[in-house]
Amino acid sequence: MGGVGIVGTGISGLILALRLQRLGVDATIYSESGVDELGGGRLPNTVGFFERTVARGRELGAKHFTGDGCEMQRIDFSITGAPAMRFTGHTTRPFRAVDFRALLPALLTDFLTRGGRLEHTRAAPTAAEMETWSDRHELMVVATGRESVAELFPRDPARSPYDRPQRRLCAALCTGITPVEPSGFNFSVSPGVGEIYQMPMEGRYGVVAGLLIEAIPGGPLTPLTERGTADDLPAYNATLLRLLREHAPPVARRIDPGAFGILGPDDILQGAVIPTVRHPVAEFGNGRIALAVGDAWITNDPITGQGANLGSHCAWIVAEEIAKGGPYDAAFGRRVSEELWTYARYVTEWTNAFLQPPPDYLLALLAAASAEQRLADTFSDFFSDPVHAWTILSDPARVQALIGGTG
Repeated sequence: MGGVGIVGTGISGLILALRLQRLGVDATIYSESGVDELGGGRLPNTVGFFERTVARGRELGAKHFTGDGCEMQRIDFSITGAPAMRFTGHTTRPFRAVDFRALLPALLTDFLTRGGRLEHTRAAPTAAEMETWSDRHELMVVATGRESVAELFPRDPARSPYDRPQRRLCAALCTGITPVEPSGFNFSVSPGVGEIYQMPMEGRYGVVAGLLIEAIPGGPLTPLTERGTADDLPAYNATLLRLLREHAPPVARRIDPGAFGILGPDDILQGAVIPTVRHPVAEFGNGRIALAVGDAWITNDPITGQGANLGSHCAWIVAEEIAKGGPYDAAFGRRVSEELWTYARYVTEWTNAFLQPPPDYLLALLAAASAEQRLADTFSDFFSDPVHAWTILSDPARVQALIGGTG
């Protein structure tokens, strides 16, 4: 069979497969999910795509859900408490959010209609199965975040500062939330409690309201994130509305209580993730290797909205390196992964830092942004360029220079 075997049909695996097709490299996807399965089931996440990720899709001819309906051009930021802060930043690079249950089947269909191969697996693959598949290919790339990846790619403690979830999570699609005009993203922070994000999302229902709740474990938002609490949707909706009024007032003010609620039992996802970076290269007994990308390599908390964007970026770079030719040995895997880390570390360090209370110099930036539109716009654009963002936000002197207008 030859070529590259790709395990997984998430955004990383599909972008890699489509890019390899464009570059003339044979690729086979291994997945327990086909087009129909990807389009069904429970909401998998609430994902934002920033401008560079959208541009990659355009270059691949994957022009799905690219209308104006959910293109966001602003970020409304607020912090409750004393002193409260609020500002609206206008982005120079619009971004969007798409339900993966609509996007992933469309991308997989693109791959298949262009001659790509899909091998159905009966369940999430084990390391032994991936080693067997490697006999057929020059290289295996693993792009799924299933638990079995730990067999191949152990946790890298030097790059993984947390050993437990820092947030409990709830993602949901809702009705009864009036959108803002122009279309935008709301980022509400309740100190010591967590963060609440609200954005328009496009998918199988058209454009609806998406919510992401990041609850500090043990705090008042935690019950929203616990599995089973949404089995009684009317009671859950009442609790959700009460907590939004308390911890995300800008969102609550746009809610029609009589129409508000989770769209359906499959339109909510609850749980948690442990932020983890794994060693990205596994060597098989036959001399072949597996290279981890996407969630198989790095699982970041969604607090900075970078997950799918990082996966898309890394998949693109991996495709370019594969197209240059082998040998695809351990040295190849280590070289490519270190190249990827020169970008990914900014995303990972920034995301991990956001899970902690902000230092005084960042609170000063937020306060200044509340008073000066230039800074509000700059802060909003950080999310589209994580390397630039963390270069500044990790350095008190550069933040002070930015506030003063000299940075």
